[in-house]
Amino acid sequence: MKAIVFDMDGILFDTERVGDQAWRQAAEEMQFAEIDAAIEDCRGLNRADTRAFFEAHFPHVNYPVFHKRNYEIMAELLADGMPIKTGAIELLQWLQDEKWRVALATSTGRESTMHHLESAQMTQYFDQIITGEQVQHGKPDPEIYAKACAAIGACPATTYAVEDSPNGIRSAAAAGLRVIMVPDLVPVSAEQMPFLTSVQPDLLEVMQWLKRSV
Repeated sequence: MKAIVFDMDGILFDTERVGDQAWRQAAEEMQFAEIDAAIEDCRGLNRADTRAFFEAHFPHVNYPVFHKRNYEIMAELLADGMPIKTGAIELLQWLQDEKWRVALATSTGRESTMHHLESAQMTQYFDQIITGEQVQHGKPDPEIYAKACAAIGACPATTYAVEDSPNGIRSAAAAGLRVIMVPDLVPVSAEQMPFLTSVQPDLLEVMQWLKRSV
């Protein structure tokens, strides 16, 4: 059985830039000056771990208020639809045609995840969808990738993960998956290379690489 697990934000959708913009706008409204450091440290974390990070490092910030305002701004910025990454539909359709088992492992909450996938007409491509609130600890903890593999009956050692962020890469690698990085806002670094099986510029190239390699 051939199996693959996808991250969502920054991989299937070009939402990381929108998310960063929303965080900065919410932070400006709340006069939170340290937002750029928080953005990088929290990239890929689920809601619970993000809140814990804020409570530990930025106790002066009312996180529930910040999160609510960030969510409102994101909704406004994405009102015209989800920006889909190059090659996403083509790759997912090819995987379905080739009868791969396909899962999603995202730190985003289920309500937002399903809204994004349904808006982009992608739900039919996934055998299982694992979201942030389904795990105790989000990325870089390996729990979400282990759960995704179990949900589709796949052995992690023979399963591919498609990721863009350092936290996501560490999560998938720690769970034992073969990690394909498609860089988005964070470029590939020497620190990440030991965890990676391949680095590809976009999802169309991921498809071509899989055709050659699997």
